Amino acid sequence: MLMSDMMTRDVPLLRAKDTLRQGIELLRWTKLEALPVVDEQSFLIGIFTKANVFDAFLAGADSSEIIEQYYNTQVVTVKADIPYHEVEQQAKQTSVGTGVVVDKEGKVLGIFTKVDMILALFREAEQQANKINTVYQAMPNGIIVVDQDNRIQQINPAGEKILGLKQEALKEKFFDTVISGLNLDLILRESQYLVGVQTEMNQVKVLCNISPVGELAGAVIVFQALTDLDQVALELDATKRLYETLLTVTNIAYEAIFVVDDQGKISLINEAACQFFGKREKELLQKPIDKVIENTRLLRTLKTGMAETNEIQVIYGRPYIVSRLPIVRQGKIIGAVGKIIFQKLEEVKEVAQRLAQLDLELNYYKEQIGSTRQPVTFNQIITVNQDMRRLKQEAEIAARGNSTIMLTGESGTGKELFAEAIHQASPHRNGPYVKVNCAAVPENLLESEFFGYASGAFTGAQKGGKAGKFAVANGGTLFLDEIGDMSLHLQSKLLRVLEDRSFEPIGSNDSVKVDVRIIAATNKDLIQKVGSGEFRSDLYYRLNVISFRLIPIRNRTEDIIPLVHVFLERLNQDFGKRISGVSSEVEKILVAHRWPGNVRELKNVIERAVNFASGELLERADLPFYLREEMQASSISLTKEWNLGNAHEHLDKETLEKALLKMNGNKSEVARLLGISRSWLYEKMRRYDIKTR
Repeated sequence: MLMSDMMTRDVPLLRAKDTLRQGIELLRWTKLEALPVVDEQSFLIGIFTKANVFDAFLAGADSSEIIEQYYNTQVVTVKADIPYHEVEQQAKQTSVGTGVVVDKEGKVLGIFTKVDMILALFREAEQQANKINTVYQAMPNGIIVVDQDNRIQQINPAGEKILGLKQEALKEKFFDTVISGLNLDLILRESQYLVGVQTEMNQVKVLCNISPVGELAGAVIVFQALTDLDQVALELDATKRLYETLLTVTNIAYEAIFVVDDQGKISLINEAACQFFGKREKELLQKPIDKVIENTRLLRTLKTGMAETNEIQVIYGRPYIVSRLPIVRQGKIIGAVGKIIFQKLEEVKEVAQRLAQLDLELNYYKEQIGSTRQPVTFNQIITVNQDMRRLKQEAEIAARGNSTIMLTGESGTGKELFAEAIHQASPHRNGPYVKVNCAAVPENLLESEFFGYASGAFTGAQKGGKAGKFAVANGGTLFLDEIGDMSLHLQSKLLRVLEDRSFEPIGSNDSVKVDVRIIAATNKDLIQKVGSGEFRSDLYYRLNVISFRLIPIRNRTEDIIPLVHVFLERLNQDFGKRISGVSSEVEKILVAHRWPGNVRELKNVIERAVNFASGELLERADLPFYLREEMQASSISLTKEWNLGNAHEHLDKETLEKALLKMNGNKSEVARLLGISRSWLYEKMRRYDIKTR
């Protein structure tokens, strides 16, 4: 509180040539003890008080006389910006009842009386009381206030909760009649302090600090239930022991182990890592990992959340086995762990053997580029979403058995990736992995596709017969995609194979035994199809032994940017570009979009943007037109969701012409790039009157 908050403002001002009558009238009207006297420029020159009036009349003055010879020229002045405590000190040191408040130039702003001081004191006390009461009510510790007679005056809400007692039941009662085991005599008689007293209140073990109030005016007891403190102590002790265990484990490991935070700075490092880098711990902590390890991929793990285990990396000119794992908390990547194996000779030998094998395979990969790829594992399924990570963990556990698994979810959510990852984590991983799209095979060929046929089974049959998908997948996994589109006739045959683990090829009477793990997937509502008679209920329940429903990307938006980084890494290799990320505007657009086509649509969008990008970041202009337009269409109702069907209505002529130019007029490639069908591409070209050679 400042003087400007306490003073009396807008007081009338007197001048030296004003008469005694004018001064008396103003004093009576304002009911003040004194008024400031100013010169023609309104600067303070004195003060005219009631005592001056009495002195003037006792001296025989007439009311028409001017006040010039009667006012006081010695005036107590104070500045408007001084704080309350300084005002209080000045008021105590002076016998004058009224002071004048002036600004920095000496012009009068108001007056300050001891009445103002008292009122300000009341306001200050009220404000302090409100603050104290707020703290008192909000404190997590219990508080009991007793008066000088040892009677309870107050208990705060936390104290009521800890003791199970109410204020109404305690007020004005003697403290020792309600709460035994705690003697307050020394505090109340001698104003002593007691700290860390353990006692029992209302059968609750508590820890107390007791303080006297003023001069023998009472006491305040602040207490906390020991059960709460014990729990906190246990948790702190457990955390400390866990940290010490972690340090011990990392330090006895042969491998170099280090942890980085979300900025890529080293936050923990073991002794083996210090030995590997040839530096002391304090020289490495908080140092960016890319300044310590050349060509590190740990920053990639921070961006994408993708784990990598037992990869070969050349560091300081020598090959080592390196693993990288993300640290995820509440859907965010908060750091990563790196491990370098460098001390075990047999593992270094294995590295050399693997490098030799890679050299032998290099030419083959160059010749077969595009025709082969690494098998999909759970590490390659990118997600930081908690529900999706839990889904991955459950699927990995389920993969260890032999039960049939059903994958459901919208188109583009990654059912095929999950199916292959389950196969790679299963006991059948060394067997074949066979995929069948039930919606893509004509119905009249489905049976022969699944079960094969014997030689001469029907006109035009291949000589020597043909093995079906079940026979090809024997000892491995058969992935039945779009299972909801399978005919009822084939459903009954599939059920029999699942039950008997055997089948008869078309045109053969010989039963073929198979050991096949079935994974089925659909984006249809099979329960609804069962209800309408389009899908057999017995087959549904036979397939639905273990079920996983994949989450659409609009419900896990935290995965969008990590996925973008993964796509960019692959596309940079394909197109020979060096795009490091997306602009903040593009990130907002990508996160805000509903993604009806899920991850598949996201991948198409990024591929399209990479084709048109010219800088190191993907910009808004690089995105498909429907995404750019979507952000501009603020007048569109938020309840109206976009889908690929209506979004592609907004494909502009310029984008279409650029795409045709980019792909040298190859319409199939243009359609794939823009994420539309060829028929829709032709329709758009017709509407825009675009002709190609």
